Formats: sequence, C-alpha cells, structure tokens
Amino acid sequence: MVSQDLQDRRAYLGSYADRYFELLPSGGYRQLPIAAGVVFTENGQRLRLGQGLWATATGAARTRAVTVLDGPAGQIATWGMVTEAGHDAILGVRLRVDDEGLIDEIDTFVVRFNDMSSTFSGSGLLDAQRLARPAPGLLDLVDEGDRPSVAELRRAADGYLDGVSSGEAGLIPVADDCLRIENGVQTVLRADGLLPGRAPNPATAMGVAQQVREGVTRHIAVARDRGMYLTDPSRGLVMVRFFFDHPGAVRGWQGRSPFTGPNSMPAWEVFKVRGGLIRHIEAIIAWFPYGYRWAAEEQR
Repeated sequence: MVSQDLQDRRAYLGSYADRYFELLPSGGYRQLPIAAGVVFTENGQRLRLGQGLWATATGAARTRAVTVLDGPAGQIATWGMVTEAGHDAILGVRLRVDDEGLIDEIDTFVVRFNDMSSTFSGSGLLDAQRLARPAPGLLDLVDEGDRPSVAELRRAADGYLDGVSSGEAGLIPVADDCLRIENGVQTVLRADGLLPGRAPNPATAMGVAQQVREGVTRHIAVARDRGMYLTDPSRGLVMVRFFFDHPGAVRGWQGRSPFTGPNSMPAWEVFKVRGGLIRHIEAIIAWFPYGYRWAAEEQR
C-alpha cells in the first residue's frame, strides 16, 4: 500500500508540473513559487528563468505522456507536447521542490525537430498525438510481491544502458514483450516492420533484447553521463538522463549505421519494472553535436 502522506506528496508535486505547463505559453514564469537562487537549465545550459522556451513557446498540451514522481526526493519529471513558432516540440521538465514548498531546481529538455542534426535523414521520430496523452498503464501500481526496490530499479536502468551500448543482451533484464516508445513512436515489436516515414526495416519487428543480439545497436559507442535518477517503487518506475555517443560511419565500418556523421543523443528514459524485468520503456531523444555535455552540471 502507498501511505496517505506519500499520496498527498505526489498530488502536491503534480500540481507544480501542471502549473509549469499551464504558464509556459504566456511566459508567466514569475507566477511559479520559485526559491531564491533557483537553478534553471534548458538542454544542459544554465539560463536565466524566462529565457529559452519560456520566451518562445506558444502552446502546451493540457495532458502529458509521462510523469514520474519521486516523493521522498521532492522531485517530479514529466514530458509532453508544446508548440514554438508554429512547430511541434517535446518538452521534458524536472522540478525539485524544497521543504518550504519552493522550486529550487528546474531542468528542461526541449526536442526541437526543425533543429535535428543534418547527419540524420528526415525530421526524426515523432508521434505528437500519442505524446499529448498519458501512456497507457505506465502509472498503474505494481503488486507488492512484484514491486522493485529503489536499488533494483536503478540496476534495471543501468543494465539496459550497459547492454545496449556494449552489445551484451544478457545484461538487460527485459521481458520479451516489452515495448519501447521513443518520441511517441514504437520502435520494437512492430508487426508492419515500418517506422513512420522510413523504409521497411526488419529490426523494428524485433524485441529489445533481440535487437541487441542481432547487432542493431552496434552503432552506439557508450551510454555516458548518467544521472537525474528518479524512482517510484510503488509504480515500478525509474527515470534516468544520459547520452548515447554515435561515432558515425567511421572509415572501415562494416554493416549498417543509421548515422553518416558523429553525433551524441541525449535522452530521458523511463523504465517500468515488475517482477525483476523491464516491461515497458518510454523515452524522449534528440540529436546534438558529438561529445555534447550537460555543462550546467559542472556549475552546480
């Protein structure tokens, strides 16, 4: 069972995220309960609150695809659709609320599809309609007998990242029927073998572990700079922020590489874990310059 205190804490934190998205299109950041010295970042760069997307957003969805509440840590992370200059974008927001009820940390991740790297053909993966509503089943409570601990949640997330980046499928504690959704698009176990706007690709019909075993992820060199872990054992959820580094089609490369040139892929990824296995994955991803880092981490 989840204690009433923790339920109240979740509702309290959820109201902060709702208010953030509600105020964004008007630029009304001054109406947020902000602590003195609040740290605000957009895509890893420390900005003054009111800059970045706060100055350019023109709309935000009323409901969002993913929310992870870490009540004991006073943190919430959520993402959904926004509009900026007539373009769709995805906005991820992490808020930390102090004991006084003031927001003292804000991290945001804006996936702007018109700014995608020229090394990737097309505008990138996006299903805006799906990202505008909650992911089915993600917030369902996990039965206590199948409920993971905080340590087990973190191990599951790290096992996935280790396995995908090393090509070792055995490191990933994942169920065969696990779905992975990236920017709202299902990228595994697709019966049609197609991604929107792409040529047929048999890899999209494979499961998570099979893709790794078959070498589909071999273009990933490393999963680095992991951090911002949020955990909710009652719902079997863990979120982690990281980078995948892609060296590109380097000289002597054999086989398929989805990227011509080098780039780094920042991601916020959420895993739902039940009975020791990852059952569902939700992620938002973008393409940034190779070697990009969250510079703001060094300023804290």
